[in-house]
Amino acid sequence: MKITPLPVGFGAEIDGVDMRQANPGTTELLRSALLQYGLLVIRGQSFTPQEQIAASQLFGSLETFPTMRGQLNGLPEIFRVASRPEDGHVEVGRYWHSDGSFREDPTPISFWYSEVQSEEGGDTLFTDLQRAYAELQPEIQQEFAGLNTAHRNGVVHPLVLKHPKTGVPALYLNLGLTAGVLGYSPDHSRALMEAVDRHYSRDGATYRHHWLPGDVVVADNLHVAHKATPITPSTRRILNRTTIRADGVIWYDGGQKQAA
Repeated sequence: MKITPLPVGFGAEIDGVDMRQANPGTTELLRSALLQYGLLVIRGQSFTPQEQIAASQLFGSLETFPTMRGQLNGLPEIFRVASRPEDGHVEVGRYWHSDGSFREDPTPISFWYSEVQSEEGGDTLFTDLQRAYAELQPEIQQEFAGLNTAHRNGVVHPLVLKHPKTGVPALYLNLGLTAGVLGYSPDHSRALMEAVDRHYSRDGATYRHHWLPGDVVVADNLHVAHKATPITPSTRRILNRTTIRADGVIWYDGGQKQAA
């Protein structure tokens, strides 16, 4: 297995691995790389839905979702995102966010598999939340470190969230589901969120993933955020997403590092 860091300063491309046959050594390498780089890009995989569930479970226990139009009956672990409503949820996540931030215990890891992919449209952007915080001016870091944000469902999180495994602080904000900053007026909250939005998107800070059939992308949601870009129903695209529960996540913990 070969690990190549992406040129944007976070994330890594993984070559030479079939996740259906990951042995304990390979699994530990994948967990270690995810914890270090925040984002893994693994191309050329071939999964049935059941095999995706099994591969996702290398990182922990999975969340489940209600059965809805376009979702897979009997497989509540898979959340389908698509360009057509008969294939899954459409037009979701076109703003910077981390999956599951609306939960009291945020979703730590997301795992996407590209089942059907068009040649154009539907790229996904990623940005490093830890680097976003580290590159703030010290006085802004100090201000932000004392703030909490409220989601529309009432869940409250620190604006600066420390990673549960590494303790590294990240600028953690869901631009689509956050109602405001506690203690700030609506106008002040809006101005702060717009500033964070621009900061996430600053030059050189994002990785743009162009999906190919068989792609797997794994994201540490407490390290990176992502943002969908448009795709039209005239072209067919299906991404199958699985997510790891906060109470079931398996972080790298210094295990064996050899892969067969």
